[in-house]
Amino acid sequence: MPELENAPPYPLGPEAEPLRPHDTLFHFTFHHPHHATSWLLTVLPFALANAVDWTTLVPADERLLGQRLQHHLADLVFAATATATATARPLLLLLEHKSHQDPGLQAQLLRYAVLLRHDYQAQHDVMPLLLAVVLHHGTPTRPTAETDGAFAEFQPELAAVIDDLTAGEVAVDGRSGLTALAELTLRCLATLPRASPAEVLASFDRWQHLLRAVDRTEAPPHAPPLGPHAIDKIGWYALAVTEIPAEQLSEALSRILQRPENTIMSTLERTYQKGLAVGKAEGKAEGKAEGLLRLLARRFGALDAATFTRVRTANNEELDRWTDRILDAPTLAAVFAD
Repeated sequence: MPELENAPPYPLGPEAEPLRPHDTLFHFTFHHPHHATSWLLTVLPFALANAVDWTTLVPADERLLGQRLQHHLADLVFAATATATATARPLLLLLEHKSHQDPGLQAQLLRYAVLLRHDYQAQHDVMPLLLAVVLHHGTPTRPTAETDGAFAEFQPELAAVIDDLTAGEVAVDGRSGLTALAELTLRCLATLPRASPAEVLASFDRWQHLLRAVDRTEAPPHAPPLGPHAIDKIGWYALAVTEIPAEQLSEALSRILQRPENTIMSTLERTYQKGLAVGKAEGKAEGKAEGLLRLLARRFGALDAATFTRVRTANNEELDRWTDRILDAPTLAAVFAD
């Protein structure tokens, strides 16, 4: 595929804006083709998986993505060759991560699909195929009610392959072919955001073989991220989205990995110094937002996209104030009244 072989991994979003904890872990692991391939092969239907030459999978060229797509943080775009066609054709894979229900997802995917295909054709003089894959974890919420009425069947849609982890760790059980880091990442995303400190420790004990495999992956031909660097990111994520004390996590990792606790603890402390507090605050706000959305849906019925957006962009103070009003507010508007 022309001019893509040496392209670096590229998230859709300005480099200066920090990623949230879930997005950070997703991107850390799956922007590497080796780990992305191992995950995708457990998600795609057999016919689709066999229709791609996975040896050609590379991150999309930065020039392909352009300024029009650089506002969103979690998306990853890869290019590959589709082989189950009359002639081999270029294929773009759009990977999206969601830690919550998003009523705007369909519109977002449609926009990206149109822009990506248009820009690729402009640069390479061929219209690529496109496949969207969405990784979803978190607590399911009731879907927004259909409001298009008689026009519903005529609205544009983009079919996407969904990897639904909302059932928790059981959704990862039985998958074969995952790299150790890919499996560990999926299990963390599916389990840790709702875990107590005791459950975090129990989970890490269950995942001992994965943690050791990741920790001891230190050199080629293994794929990056390698060894302790990957363990540091897993530890950062656990600290960012749960209430487990750093000391307890350090002791558990030292026991499991059989390396000195002081080296692990110093890394965790540095992680805090470099912004864990921000990541933890964002993770807590995200959890509060999801809880408030569930309460609002139970009290007032299906929510519109504007309400989802308002809640998910609110700060901790606003979320606490609105949550306190749930029981007494007679209407949805009263919850948000200034």
